[in-house]
Amino acid sequence: MRSRSEIATRWAATFSIGFRPFFLLGALFGALLILIWILFLQGMTNLPAELNPLLWHGREMLFGFLGAIIVGFVLTAAGNWTGLATTRPTQLLGLVLLWLVARLGFLFPQAIPLALTSVMDLLLFPLVALLLGRVLLASRNQRNYAFLPFFGALTLLNATSHLSLHGLIPLHWGLRSLDATVLLVTVLLVFMGGRVIPFFTGRRLPDVDVRQNVVLNWSATVTTLACAVVVLLFGRHTAAGPLLLLASLLNLIRWARWQPRKTLGDALLWVLHFGYLWICIGLALLGLHLLGAPVNWSAGSHALTVGAMGLLVIGMMARVSLGHTGRPLQAPPLAIAAFVAIIGAAVLRLLWGLMPQSQGLLAVAGIFWVLGFVLFLLAYADTLTLPRPDEDPAMQRVSKPT
Repeated sequence: MRSRSEIATRWAATFSIGFRPFFLLGALFGALLILIWILFLQGMTNLPAELNPLLWHGREMLFGFLGAIIVGFVLTAAGNWTGLATTRPTQLLGLVLLWLVARLGFLFPQAIPLALTSVMDLLLFPLVALLLGRVLLASRNQRNYAFLPFFGALTLLNATSHLSLHGLIPLHWGLRSLDATVLLVTVLLVFMGGRVIPFFTGRRLPDVDVRQNVVLNWSATVTTLACAVVVLLFGRHTAAGPLLLLASLLNLIRWARWQPRKTLGDALLWVLHFGYLWICIGLALLGLHLLGAPVNWSAGSHALTVGAMGLLVIGMMARVSLGHTGRPLQAPPLAIAAFVAIIGAAVLRLLWGLMPQSQGLLAVAGIFWVLGFVLFLLAYADTLTLPRPDEDPAMQRVSKPT
């Protein structure tokens, strides 16, 4: 049984920096949400009757699960970018409570009024943008000003999904907003992946020639952004097909220049390279669907969400959690197993999208996803809740259970 001092120490450590509580709760929620979804699809449980199942599933995975990871990452990274603290512990706790109340509200709408849930959910991204904007402007960190309109766009898309959820606009607008959100988050992955993946690769493998090209980098990012805009304005229109294929090709060329095959000996690197490859696969499948190929939209969309976002999220959480807690950048065995499980989930989900008659594949894909994030939690629970090893030795007693 843990002592009060240990609980207090863990609490203080958890709310000392943005990634700790949001990675912890985001991973837990990502596993729980897919477990509920599997049970629903198997007819073993019901979802709230007030909520459209597709809209509930899509928006909770994007704005709930992914939203938590994005917020945790950006609040942490902004401290590195600016040298300023983005949040105080009480502010961070407030953001976490906003996120948590919204998640509980969407799980139990009979206990928390849906209007209150929507208000709580819609407050999170603007508040994060205010905290982020304060330190970016104070430090004149112009390189990262793009995150402010990103959170603005995320808020507007989230609001659209809420309006649809409440029946104030047609359902198809809510579902279209989810399509656009998938592509907007993909833009973030292209933008940030192009920064951190070559940087991490070069730092860990200095003998590897990681080639960058400014024109190619911007072309890939802007073209992917154009895909998100076109889908938002026109939906799943044929006109977006060639643009999606072009974005896929540009990102594939970019990825190949990072020498991914030379990272296979380092799990913290190859998971990010594999994740970026899934961006190329997902964009290509969406483009092929719009041009009439026998590929459904869901296959491409889930290649992006399960493959690209799943792998890049779990890979970045694994690396950031180690680096920002002063631990060696070596993935523990459970983390490597988690990476493999998410790859399994992505491959199986893609196969089901291509062969929807194979009903068992979808459930197994979901089980692999749940397993991946459970393994991550087992590997990183202490890392996310204990003080850094290089902090006050008096605080290290919590590392030994009483």
